[in-house]
Amino acid sequence: MPLATDTTDVKKSQDVPRMEPINAQKVAQYEHFLNETLRSDLETTLERRDKIYEQIAEYNELSVILGTLDGHEGPKLRTKVDIGCNFYVQAEIENCRNVIVDVGCGIWVEMNETKAKEFCEKKTKFLNKQAEQLTMKEVKTKAEIDVVLEGLKEIQGIKQFQPKSFDSSF
Repeated sequence: MPLATDTTDVKKSQDVPRMEPINAQKVAQYEHFLNETLRSDLETTLERRDKIYEQIAEYNELSVILGTLDGHEGPKLRTKVDIGCNFYVQAEIENCRNVIVDVGCGIWVEMNETKAKEFCEKKTKFLNKQAEQLTMKEVKTKAEIDVVLEGLKEIQGIKQFQPKSFDSSF
């Protein structure tokens, strides 16, 4: 009888694939590439895209403010200004005809309302194109991550869970 149990033990050990040293090395390389390169690239891409979306929101807000200034008549305008952390102070704008706009790289330019609106539209279109490119890069990186994960599964001999089809004919 001991021989029968020995053969079943041998059969059970043959069912479980052993990882060869070459495969273990490949797995380690793929995991390093996945964690250190692809996932960090994805995180960087998402952070950059979020910053661009913040800029788009700021330029959209400026466009709305310029629209309210457009209808203002009179020499002065009273308003509240956010000085940070949702703390507001009352402010008085003496000249509503010109505004100072951040055009990027720390450069501020004084413009009239129509030029500022045109600039906001152009800048928003430019930023939307950049956000779209980053979204495409995100999709590409996620696809690369999926390919690497599938390669890891294949190397390790992991079978993907396949749900059994449900037969609804009872």
